[in-house]
Amino acid sequence: MADTPVDREFTITCVFEAPRELVWKAWTEPEQVARWFGPRGFTTPRSTITMDVRPGGTFELTMIDDADHRNYPSGGTFLEVDEPERLVWRDRDIDLLVTITFVDLGGRTEMTCHVVGRTGGAQAYDGWSTMFEKLAASLD
Repeated sequence: MADTPVDREFTITCVFEAPRELVWKAWTEPEQVARWFGPRGFTTPRSTITMDVRPGGTFELTMIDDADHRNYPSGGTFLEVDEPERLVWRDRDIDLLVTITFVDLGGRTEMTCHVVGRTGGAQAYDGWSTMFEKLAASLD
């Protein structure tokens, strides 16, 4: 699924059995984001998600740990929005730049996630990986 995580950078590539436009919407529509965002064991309630998907627009959401109900707010600013091919954002709280690309494979979609900055290393890599498993399940 991906390259070996590095402290300051990692890349995860997945192929989804869904059209690119559907995968794009999963990233850019709050109702869809709520279905999958967050690592395994976390939920992201729709009521916590706001998104202004445009260059300079922001997003906010709160992931909730299913086990202890602790809140993990997150957010950032979109730097690039090229529908349905590319999303780039900078996290608002930590030194993190995320680039998501979507390649049309004729009814399937190759998505590549490139994370640079204070990535959180192997633990964060594992969290992103399980999040993309949840994304794949949400596209069924």
